[in-house]
Amino acid sequence: MVNKAAEWIDLSGKVAHVTGGAKGIGEAISRALAMAGATVMVSDVNYDSAKAVADDIGGSAMMLDVSDRQAVDQAMEGTAEELGSVDILVNNAGVYIGFGGPVESITDEMWRTLWSVNVDGVFYCCRAAATIMKRQGNGGRIINLASTQAVSPGVGVTYDGSKAAVAQMTRALALELAPHRINVNALAPGPTWVNGGEPPPLDGQTPAKTGDPLADTVANRIARLPLGHWGDPMEQGKAAVFLASDMSSFVTGAYLPVDGGWLTL
Repeated sequence: MVNKAAEWIDLSGKVAHVTGGAKGIGEAISRALAMAGATVMVSDVNYDSAKAVADDIGGSAMMLDVSDRQAVDQAMEGTAEELGSVDILVNNAGVYIGFGGPVESITDEMWRTLWSVNVDGVFYCCRAAATIMKRQGNGGRIINLASTQAVSPGVGVTYDGSKAAVAQMTRALALELAPHRINVNALAPGPTWVNGGEPPPLDGQTPAKTGDPLADTVANRIARLPLGHWGDPMEQGKAAVFLASDMSSFVTGAYLPVDGGWLTL
């Protein structure tokens, strides 16, 4: 019997566009998709970093601010023109401004800055990519980066609210785009160590209390993670490959936590 399992995860011939793909989780996702055979367009507000990743994985790079609607439309069409199609979109670009409370200290500028990227940007990219995927007629995959904070708040209303919006947007789009064979899913990272060059806290180490109720609650949960350690960005990359490949052909509208057991606490 010929083993067909390798074909389920093979992304050869597919074109993926990864926003915020130059650093951290986005970089890991870009690399993981390329390892699975996809040709990757790495977009980021930092073009030099995006190009360095793209050069290393044999992909392409572009500068993109996802909060700019016209730039997003041009970027998606540009990807299709340069690389031949847009088969996979990973909406990774996002803004985190730290613990966003108390609510009375949150300015309109802080609110709009975060939501313009985390929510508006995801919508703009989904709309542009879906338009192309429907035109191509071959289906597609859209993967939106939500967060465990979407259902287990603790970082503050700005970030937590934005990620909850992404999770619900994902479900709505999955329903709308299913007739076009476009699977839409949310990847929800838990505590993932993205501080390159600096080791994560030791397994089981309890972070020092800060006096900030939000920060101390999150730190306490991290110390009690069932799997006992911070996540590595490539663990999010592996999950993205699953959602981008035929391994998940019957999965749409899902919210997939990759969180070391965070949501079980």
